[in-house]
Amino acid sequence: MARRKNYKRRRTILSNTFHLIRENGMDSVSFQMIAEKSGISKSLLQSYYPHKSNLIADVVRNILNTLDKQVQKFSVSKEDEVCARTKAFIYAIEMLGIYDEGLKRIITEVFKSNESLDFWSKTINDWLKEKQLFDHFDFEPKEVRMGIAFAVTGVSRLYYDNKEYEVSPEEIADYGTKAFMYSFLHSSKPTIEKALKEGHEIIESTDIKTIHHAIDTMFDEDKEIVC
Repeated sequence: MARRKNYKRRRTILSNTFHLIRENGMDSVSFQMIAEKSGISKSLLQSYYPHKSNLIADVVRNILNTLDKQVQKFSVSKEDEVCARTKAFIYAIEMLGIYDEGLKRIITEVFKSNESLDFWSKTINDWLKEKQLFDHFDFEPKEVRMGIAFAVTGVSRLYYDNKEYEVSPEEIADYGTKAFMYSFLHSSKPTIEKALKEGHEIIESTDIKTIHHAIDTMFDEDKEIVC
């Protein structure tokens, strides 16, 4: 019973944190605000999450998990390789920022500073390790980590300065995926082209409204969460 109550409270805390940062931005949301919205004391909140970064990391992990499930759901076939899904994944993030002002606020804040980019890269790397997405391939783990950091930085710059560069979400996804595959996975040109083509096919079948709804409801009682 205690464990179930603990899990339920964490769900409430994560849900409230997500909605608060969506409305106000990460920098404007304090522990006190989260505690008040969750109906608990700040000290009790800190017993679950000693630091705000731990709490934000769990919110981001749930966003990544939800996105990954949705991208897999829209994959044309079960054999779609991980790099094709990487392109679709980047595209989905870009489109969510266009579709939802609150999510755009979160994505923009993550992309706007070196500190938040470091956090984003680390969180993605930790999540990839947890999901073992690249473990079935003959890739050097260090190069995968470096590639993620490089791609996140490049994609974020194009996203943040989109008006200046005038690139579409799929073009940004192409640039990020190609740079990652060529420079860090040492993939051949045909392999890269195949991944981009398969990624495009996933994108063609993607319904952003469905993905948005999944993100919107990811902390509902009937959803499995990580915390």
